[in-house]
Amino acid sequence: MISKTFLFICSIPLLVLSLSCRESKISGESVYGEIPQDQYLSGKFYPSKSPLFINPGEVGVPVDGKSHYLRREAAAALKKMYDAFRLENPKVKIIIVSSTRNFWDQKMIWEKKWDSKDYTGAAKSPSQKASMILRYSSMPGTSRHHWGTDFDINTLTNEYYDGGDGKVIFQWLRENAGKFGFCQPYTPGREKGYMEERWHWSYAPLSRVFVRDWNRIFGGDENIFGKKGLFLGAEYSGHLARIYVNSINERCR
Repeated sequence: MISKTFLFICSIPLLVLSLSCRESKISGESVYGEIPQDQYLSGKFYPSKSPLFINPGEVGVPVDGKSHYLRREAAAALKKMYDAFRLENPKVKIIIVSSTRNFWDQKMIWEKKWDSKDYTGAAKSPSQKASMILRYSSMPGTSRHHWGTDFDINTLTNEYYDGGDGKVIFQWLRENAGKFGFCQPYTPGREKGYMEERWHWSYAPLSRVFVRDWNRIFGGDENIFGKKGLFLGAEYSGHLARIYVNSINERCR
């Protein structure tokens, strides 16, 4: 008769193998599909053309009517989280207002701000202008929104989440988002990087892989995003790329 101890010992290798197989699904080249890693991580691709991405509206997550895309894994997890939230708060609405943005989308946002009088008039130098924009906006090639793991909800002001529906949403997410794999990248108390963003959430099982690989590919070259002509103001902001990519909530690492 085979003992229970023998069966337990024999099952350990199978358990390790199973966990290893699961981990391999979200690491290495396979996670990038047909897109070269450097292009994926810097947002130089079109999510609408990749089978890795889906419009979260197609799985039942409310969107604001624009063309939104997330990684299929992130969208599936988000649907589960959304359903759990609505079960407890049936009258409170959550809606996706921003999702995947590629390099050229981010370039348009960045350069619009670079040319805006709100920044050109207030900044005393190009470097100061870059720092002002970087309070809430990423330079092209460094945004977490390139990856299909990150999204913004409802209203892009922290004050909205101080009361009413916003407070209900934020408190629930802080208590429960981690159960579904999500984290808030930009929390208060960090010494560097972007300001707090209560509206911005990330699917950590994938975004952790992408942060690691971004640093492996781009982290050793201080000038890769500082090349003049890559986008307006690149030569004044590119040297800050590593700081802003890595200055995130530890729960997102």
